[in-house]
Amino acid sequence: MRPLQIPSWRILACGALLVAVAACSSQSPLLTADPTGTVLFEQGQNALVAEDWRAAIDAFDTLLRNYPSSPFLPDSRLGIGRAYYEQGRVDSLILALDAFQSFLTYHPSHPMVDYAQYMVGMTHVAQMRTPDRDQAATRQALNAFQMLIDNYPESHLRLAAVAQRQAAVDHLAEHEWQVARWQAGREEDWDAAVDRINWALERYPETTLKCQLYFTLAEAYNKGKQAADAVRYYQRVLDDYPACEHVKKAEERLREMNGGRGARN
Repeated sequence: MRPLQIPSWRILACGALLVAVAACSSQSPLLTADPTGTVLFEQGQNALVAEDWRAAIDAFDTLLRNYPSSPFLPDSRLGIGRAYYEQGRVDSLILALDAFQSFLTYHPSHPMVDYAQYMVGMTHVAQMRTPDRDQAATRQALNAFQMLIDNYPESHLRLAAVAQRQAAVDHLAEHEWQVARWQAGREEDWDAAVDRINWALERYPETTLKCQLYFTLAEAYNKGKQAADAVRYYQRVLDDYPACEHVKKAEERLREMNGGRGARN
């Protein structure tokens, strides 16, 4: 029987395939006898620098599952959390949150604990919806940044957390304002608008949207024919927020209500 002869083009094709597979496998997570998982950690760190989020996730996840005594466990949890966060998808953000919260659970005294807490907040920020939608993620972000402010007052991330907390507060206040503004335009709902705005002012006293809230409060009272209260809040817009976008409209309303005499001095 003649030996089977393989065409030369098939030999070349198979050789190319083997080279490609070898190249891919060189980038795959490597398990070694080293109990620290150093090679995997370095792979993950290099992938983060290269913004190869999938490769970073694979390397850190392999380390976490196979090297339970590795000194790189804390940094690997942070690394995998960061990689999932940077992917930005809804499912990835859920996994990022789990990674950062696991870090806080397993490494509560680690020097990077404030960073993990900050990233919990930022992961919620990434899931925030527009002010006209459900605000569960915004409230969670607010709580996360408040925890950092309260628990790590010396953190270098404190000022950033304060700014993010303020943004969350304003986002929540804007949600209440948008609903109240709709209610204030309806005669049957003006009192609901008043209740909602007063609640928002009490719940979010540091909001930067007070002018909008007070103007809409005045509009609600005006719709409900509560003239004295309406005048009081239109005037407050003029007195306390002279640069507010609603000043001109408040002046017009006061002129209408005062028989053309305008606001008091």
